[in-house]
Amino acid sequence: MAQIPLSLASNGANNGTPEKKPIMGWFAVGFGLLGIFTIGFVFVPLGLICSLIAVFTGQALWGFIGLLLAGAGFVTSPKLWVIVGMGAFYAMYDWKEFIQPLIDFLNMIGIGETTEV
Repeated sequence: MAQIPLSLASNGANNGTPEKKPIMGWFAVGFGLLGIFTIGFVFVPLGLICSLIAVFTGQALWGFIGLLLAGAGFVTSPKLWVIVGMGAFYAMYDWKEFIQPLIDFLNMIGIGETTEV
C-alpha cells in the first residue's frame, strides 16, 4: 500500500489560480455594522444590497451575517421607520380625506380658495 504524504502546503493544488476572497461579504458586514452605529438610512440599504449579492455569488455565510446586521440596523434606525411608515400611510390612505378638514376650516374663515373672478 502506498503512503500518501500529508502536508499543509498547497503544492500547486489550486493550479496557480489565486484564492477568491469574499469581498462582497466583507462589504455587507461592514455596511451592516455602519448601519447600526452611524447613518442608518444610508448604510442599511447598502448592506442589504451587498448581502444579497454576496449570497448569490456563493458567499452565503458572509451574506447571511450581513443580512442579520442590516436587519438590526433597520430596527435601530428611527429615520428608516419613519420612511417606511410614511410609505405605508400613503399606500393605505387617501391624503385628501386627512387634509379636507383643514381646507374646510380655511374656507370657513375666509383664507381658503375663492371662486370669485
